[in-house]
Amino acid sequence: MSREQAIAEAFVELSDTLVADIDVVEFVRLLTRRSVQLLDVELAGVMVADLHGVLRLTAASSEYRRLLELFENDVAPCVDSFVTGEMVAVPDLDADGGRWPQFTRQARVAGFRAVYALPMRLRGEVIGVLALLRGQAGPLRDGDVRLGQALANVTTVGLLQHRTLAQRRVLGEQLRHVLNSRVLIEQAKGVLAERLGLDIDGALDELSRLGERVGRPLADIARAVVDGDPATARSDADPKTDLVVLVRGFDLDTLDVLHDVVDRRLLAAGLAEPVRHRLVRAIHGAAVAAVGRGGSGRLWLWSRAGSLWCEVGNAGRGGPVDVTVPAVAARGPGSGDGLWVSDQIDDDLVILTDPTDGTRLLRYRLPAPVPPEHG
Repeated sequence: MSREQAIAEAFVELSDTLVADIDVVEFVRLLTRRSVQLLDVELAGVMVADLHGVLRLTAASSEYRRLLELFENDVAPCVDSFVTGEMVAVPDLDADGGRWPQFTRQARVAGFRAVYALPMRLRGEVIGVLALLRGQAGPLRDGDVRLGQALANVTTVGLLQHRTLAQRRVLGEQLRHVLNSRVLIEQAKGVLAERLGLDIDGALDELSRLGERVGRPLADIARAVVDGDPATARSDADPKTDLVVLVRGFDLDTLDVLHDVVDRRLLAAGLAEPVRHRLVRAIHGAAVAAVGRGGSGRLWLWSRAGSLWCEVGNAGRGGPVDVTVPAVAARGPGSGDGLWVSDQIDDDLVILTDPTDGTRLLRYRLPAPVPPEHG
């Protein structure tokens, strides 16, 4: 292959990255290999700036470890080239190495007598440096300098193109996540509005309150509300591992329906029959009491921190944002706040009642901890 053909081939290889995805490390290694092949140099290395603007050796045509030791020096021709955005040419380190005495000593020990640092820049942005090292003193031909800079420039374009595509992918994923979350929230608002007899604004308020109580992002709660309702649940939702939030309104005519819905949800969650029946009875009793007080009510059922929680209250009354059962259970009449009264406390089930309106909060400690990301 003639020199002209080799040069053309190098530019074709380096420009292919403008239309194809790239392995960044292999891409800059290609630049170093072609530099040694086409220019009158023994060794080539590429240094690229990290997020903090510090140059790091990314690839070398050969002898990577030797180059790494050489370019660890913070005061070197490559640093000057990166800072100024201009080529730094040192045809003879013995004659012009006083600016970087430590680098010069190390380079001479390594067997190098000349170094060229070519900035990898596009317009005003410098992202790194192409270092060219020679074993003998003397200047590179003008044609070699221009060719080396051209190779560095086309590589810079490829790297910046890759970075732009990566940023676009990240932005696209973020936008997709936002749109998907928005859709989920709208679906959950519809579920809440229909199940609890609320308008859309009220449904959003209720969704936000649930998010605060369960301690999860709004989109997670929205997904759990949609997946937790038998009328809208995803076919692949797993109640044993997925965060599940069941929200239902009820009145005298729908108490039996509520009983069946809760029973099916607890069965799907894997609770054994004696425990499930016990919980269903307790929840049903709280629902009957709510209907007796106000004619209708609301039920919230969710999992959190290794426990199954259920809150049953009058329609239009929201429950507490945060409740620590052991501490609250110790309180009672005359405790100072009088918010919750302990109806039942045993090893695995706690039932508390708000004496102001009869809202009941039940917590059953699950036999196996719920994974943190789901509880």
